[in-house]
Amino acid sequence: MKRPLHAIALASLGLVSLTLPALARPEIASGDQLLTTDVEGCLTRADRLIANLGVQFDQGGIDRTGYFEDGAFRILCYGAGDDSSLAVVFATHEQSADVAASFIQMMLGELSQAETISQQ
Repeated sequence: MKRPLHAIALASLGLVSLTLPALARPEIASGDQLLTTDVEGCLTRADRLIANLGVQFDQGGIDRTGYFEDGAFRILCYGAGDDSSLAVVFATHEQSADVAASFIQMMLGELSQAETISQQ
């Protein structure tokens, strides 16, 4: 009789260990910035910024997604007129909303300063 109880206990511990990571939710932040460039210029700025960060990333038609060990980010570029675009940035961090929010502010600031990105 003890043997099945031990098996049930071990199986329960196994299930708990699998479900606990699923309960941890990342902290998410977002922001946007109107840029004085078209969508292609926005994507070019995003590419340069990501290259400077030196992280793994994916490219889409209107977005770039980067990956860190403890989070990820996505930059979306939308048209906002002839010579303007809207950069929307989302970031996640495993533990800190402040880290995600600070990262968003840094990204938006860098994206809005074309000269700074071009010179780096």
